[in-house]
Amino acid sequence: MLFLSKIPRPEKFKDFSQPDAFRIWMRGAIIFAAVACVASLLLLSAVESCGKRRPAEKQAPEVAEKKPPAPPPDVHNPVRPAPAAFPPDSNLPRGKEVYASGPIDLAHFSPTNDLVRFEDKRVWFESDHDKIPEEDDHMIHRALETPLKRLVNLMEKKRGTLKIHEGYRAAEKNKIHLDSSLHCEGRALDLTSETMSLTELAKLAWQAGFDFVLYEKPRKSGVHVHCSVKRSPDAPLPPREEKKPVPAKKPADAAVTSRTAR
Repeated sequence: MLFLSKIPRPEKFKDFSQPDAFRIWMRGAIIFAAVACVASLLLLSAVESCGKRRPAEKQAPEVAEKKPPAPPPDVHNPVRPAPAAFPPDSNLPRGKEVYASGPIDLAHFSPTNDLVRFEDKRVWFESDHDKIPEEDDHMIHRALETPLKRLVNLMEKKRGTLKIHEGYRAAEKNKIHLDSSLHCEGRALDLTSETMSLTELAKLAWQAGFDFVLYEKPRKSGVHVHCSVKRSPDAPLPPREEKKPVPAKKPADAAVTSRTAR
């Protein structure tokens, strides 16, 4: 600093009584003290500002990634390979219908929300010819719509005509089917065809994606193909019953012999 160069060397002063000696040293001491104080204040303010936490920045809400809509289902090609055979009184998959399509659930069934009207000029509907007011074979459960469309298209490729004899039947007006029939929920169809054997129709119905297909030969009504579906893909199914092993017959007591064998 320039003012330090003006301060006389200590050896030139015999004491502070000499002229300007005390004034020069006192001014230097004051300036040095002032600089030290300012530096201390700056250091303290810097430390204090570092110690304070910065307010957390508001994080922008994560924008949920919009998943692209699922592509429409393919209704022109089979979803399963054709079975090798489909004889009368057989069904796919093996077992009871309730294990493939689930039980009826009228408590959660809503005709207004669950039923749709199916229209296709390539299909013959029995209710259009019988003219029975309480029967309308165009009404089906919405879960039936995709496999039914696929079946109609597959039959058209083979120049077959589909006939629907039984669709939705209201439980309170049901006179033919059992109370547990999926027809009462619109999830079952009874089908035939005049231009195709029922074996071929059953195979195509299985390829079309129905959850249960039965080549049925009832005693009271005509032979037909019965098809049904689950209420939804994730609908729970009842657990399968395990077959209990049949106990082996106890062998006859060897000690028991006929009286004539004596």
